[in-house]
Amino acid sequence: MKIFTATLAIIFLVLGLFSRSNAQDKKLNTVNLGYSAISGSFAPLWVAFDQGLFTKHGLDLKMAYIQGNRVMMAALTANEVQLYQGGAEGLIRLVSGGGDGIFVATQYNFVGHYVLMTDPSISQLEDLRGKRIALDPTSPTYGYMLKVLEKVGLKKEDVSFVQFGTAGQPERAMAVLRKQAAATILTAPNTYAAEKQGLKKFSIIRDLGIRQLITVTATTKRFLREKRDAVDGFLRAYVEALSYVKSHRDPTLKVIAKYTRQRDPEVLSKFYDDLVPDLPRMPYIDEASARATVEAMQLQGPPLPKVDVKALFDNSLLKAIEADGFLDKIKAQ
Repeated sequence: MKIFTATLAIIFLVLGLFSRSNAQDKKLNTVNLGYSAISGSFAPLWVAFDQGLFTKHGLDLKMAYIQGNRVMMAALTANEVQLYQGGAEGLIRLVSGGGDGIFVATQYNFVGHYVLMTDPSISQLEDLRGKRIALDPTSPTYGYMLKVLEKVGLKKEDVSFVQFGTAGQPERAMAVLRKQAAATILTAPNTYAAEKQGLKKFSIIRDLGIRQLITVTATTKRFLREKRDAVDGFLRAYVEALSYVKSHRDPTLKVIAKYTRQRDPEVLSKFYDDLVPDLPRMPYIDEASARATVEAMQLQGPPLPKVDVKALFDNSLLKAIEADGFLDKIKAQ
């Protein structure tokens, strides 16, 4: 843990240099945030950072990419990060085991932007029988894949799940392109790039209408209690960024290209057109989606202790932000 702590501290030091001088001048709240994937779904977060919205709302935010649920939860528990954006499952497992954590926002309450990508030889999903699937069995995408298999009459025993590299989307896509696996699940803009390279796209995951918390924002109850103004500032910047992304196409495309290193304008444009309709005005957490996320985890195992779903999330800050007319204020800018 000491090695991890020192390494993470260096990451935040480097990534926070651009905001340090502003923080000294304005006495901003310093907050470390981790995000869990190089996926265009994080565009509102990246836009808020690059457009200075966190500084505008009182934060000196230092942001770092942290891969893996265990690493992210270790960082949150050790107070190396005070906020994170990413999957819900790690925090639910942490809280079910007595750990400290709470959701304060979610970008999606349904699984809409995950896509099954396969080797071109797969003409129908039943052809996956006996094949290797490039997915981490501890990730949320594993659960989505189980639902896909069930829909086409297959069981998890009918395929083999294999983790490649660090289980990131580029590694998984490359495994299928190299025919080391027959399928994986990706998000845009990775999906469009993979399709251009010859992989086949199946939209079955969206068609299944799976309720789930996707791209959550979470913190600890202790941090929320002691630094409520910092969490409020983060959410205001994030809500403003959601609105900005919808109305500023070209600047958003530049930010997505910067963080994903995707340079193909066709891929970026296609992703933007798919992203915007699903973005919420206010990223409220739906109790039904939170409950469905917990239930899916129970089915996938290992079993969780009893979880109080209502205690997993707090929409009060977002409600206060909406009640004070914040959406009208940013619309008028």
